[in-house]
Amino acid sequence: MPLINIDLYDKWTKEEAKVLLNGIHRAVLSSFGVPERDRYQILHWHKEDEMILEDTGLGFERDKGREVVIQVISRKRTEDSKIAFYKAVAANLKEDLALNPKNLLISIVENGDADWSFADGEAQFLTGKL
Repeated sequence: MPLINIDLYDKWTKEEAKVLLNGIHRAVLSSFGVPERDRYQILHWHKEDEMILEDTGLGFERDKGREVVIQVISRKRTEDSKIAFYKAVAANLKEDLALNPKNLLISIVENGDADWSFADGEAQFLTGKL
């Protein structure tokens, strides 16, 4: 936990996608302090006309076909840890893939302990197993 959905255009290679997933996971580890094997990532591939990612009026351009949408579903996190996550993702992906940070759109959706079952139909956060 957290559960991370990543949306990419199908112009990315599988090798690039693997590097991207690893860079995001490193940011999760450093920012949220979760265990190494606490890794839940789902990658969604899209054709060029399946995502529209504008600038919300901030006045910048994205590199068409290189945009990345990252949705994080997680227990409550501090504002500082969220900001650290945004910065770590941008830095990791710039270093690993030369990705322009303007191509990143990240959203964090919070939920509670009762909203997670990792297996066996149990709420492990509530039962004390986690």
